Amino acid sequence: MNASRRIGPQRAASVLAVPAMLLVASLAGLILGLTGDGWRDAAASLLLALPVLIFLRSWLRRS
Repeated sequence: MNASRRIGPQRAASVLAVPAMLLVASLAGLILGLTGDGWRDAAASLLLALPVLIFLRSWLRRS
C-alpha cells in the first residue's frame, strides 16, 4: 500500500455511515416492494439497486 494513501484512525460513526444508509435504503426498498404497486415498485427497484450501483462504482474506481 502506498504510504501517501494511508489515513489515520476514524470514528465508528464515520466508518459505519454508508453501510447504515445502504441498510436503511435496502429495508425501505423491500418494504415498498412488498406493500404496494405502481410507483412503489419503481421506488423499490431503485432503492434495491442502490447498493449494487455503489459497489460497481467503487470497484471500477479501484481498477
